[in-house]
Amino acid sequence: MQRKRAAMVGGFVLMGVVVFALGLFLIGDRRLLFTKHMEIATTFGKVTGLVVGTPVRLAGLSAGEVLEIRVPSRPSERFLVRLRIREDLRPLVRTDSVATIQTDGIVGNAFVQIGMGTDEAPPVEPGGILKGIDPIEFADLIQEGRDTFRLVSREFLDLTGEVSKTVAGLTETIDVTKGVIADVGGELKVVTAAGGRIAADVEGTVGNVRAIVADVRAGKGTVGHLVTDTALYDRLNGITREAEQTARTVRETAEISRDAIRKFSGPDGMGPQLTQSIRNTLAGIEEVTFDLAEGTEALKRNFLVRGFFQDRGFFDLDSISSAAYQEGLLERKRTAVRIWLDAAVIFTRGTDGIETLTDDGRRRLDVAMAQLSQYPRNSPLVVEGYAAPGDENAYLVSLDRAQRVRDYVLNRFRRQPTLTGIMPLSAAAIGSPAGNGSWSGVALAIYVPNEALRQGSR
Repeated sequence: MQRKRAAMVGGFVLMGVVVFALGLFLIGDRRLLFTKHMEIATTFGKVTGLVVGTPVRLAGLSAGEVLEIRVPSRPSERFLVRLRIREDLRPLVRTDSVATIQTDGIVGNAFVQIGMGTDEAPPVEPGGILKGIDPIEFADLIQEGRDTFRLVSREFLDLTGEVSKTVAGLTETIDVTKGVIADVGGELKVVTAAGGRIAADVEGTVGNVRAIVADVRAGKGTVGHLVTDTALYDRLNGITREAEQTARTVRETAEISRDAIRKFSGPDGMGPQLTQSIRNTLAGIEEVTFDLAEGTEALKRNFLVRGFFQDRGFFDLDSISSAAYQEGLLERKRTAVRIWLDAAVIFTRGTDGIETLTDDGRRRLDVAMAQLSQYPRNSPLVVEGYAAPGDENAYLVSLDRAQRVRDYVLNRFRRQPTLTGIMPLSAAAIGSPAGNGSWSGVALAIYVPNEALRQGSR
């Protein structure tokens, strides 16, 4: 009896060990404890139904389980879900694979579904992160269905209203069409009657034309005489011959005129001699003008009359350096009054890189010249050109700006050219409003006699 009881106890113990070992094996197999595996991760905005141990499937095949769900530190971040999958499935999991949260049926258990990637993408490395797509919850579907139903209902009501309006408009159109058809029927009767009268008139007109043609053929009336009278034909023929004779006379006259022109312009004619005389006269005028210019320049530098020219404003700016000008060479008996104008206000640069005056710039120049008009008109005006510091073509830019403003002032305000000059000063602007000795633009400097300033201040 004791031996039998011991045998039964031993059998139960052995059976328990076998069941325990079998359960341990099943659990270890489910947790991939006895197979090679690797860990990867994915991210979700919502982890509905996910817990540690949730199954992971690859294209429907059991592939692993969820190891960890890491809570984000900020609301804007996503949940990090670590997954453990079988190593033999690694060739099917590519870097472009997508992880989603799905459920068995409508209300079944949740699981993580990993889709197989493309052949072009490389296999995912251990520790890699796959793209995760948030699950669509049943409540969201119901809410979306409600919103869709409301939208469809509203559109249906609007459509019903439009159909009602269309039917009403169509009914009104039918009524109007009936009225138009009735009116057209009456008008058609009138047109038919008028057409009959017109046909009768046309028939009568055709009869009259036939009678007129018969009279013309018979030589009756003025037109008949013109058509059948041979004397009229003879007179017209004579007029034609006289016109031909007149044309021949005109041609002979034209030939005589061309011959006279050829003789005049020929080597022995008067034309070359007259042309040479005109050339000699122009050369003499040019020589006299050159001599007069030289004489005027000499007078400007003569110590007897040099003061007169300077008082009149005949400054030879070409012979004055920019340094001497800025040192006040022209301010010995005059005081310079300047108005500074910024290049950004008065100029614009085209696609070809050439600066031109803008409409605002012309208005600003008009205002500046109006302010300078209070001084005597015989006061010399110098347009000073300035360029931005560091410009490699500073001199040319300042020269071009000063010349364009001078041309505008001469044409607009009819100033004497001898009293209006230019002075390109590159980037050196002593006393500029910028306060740093530089300026980009122009300055209108009028040199007012000191006596005129003293009289104006009294």
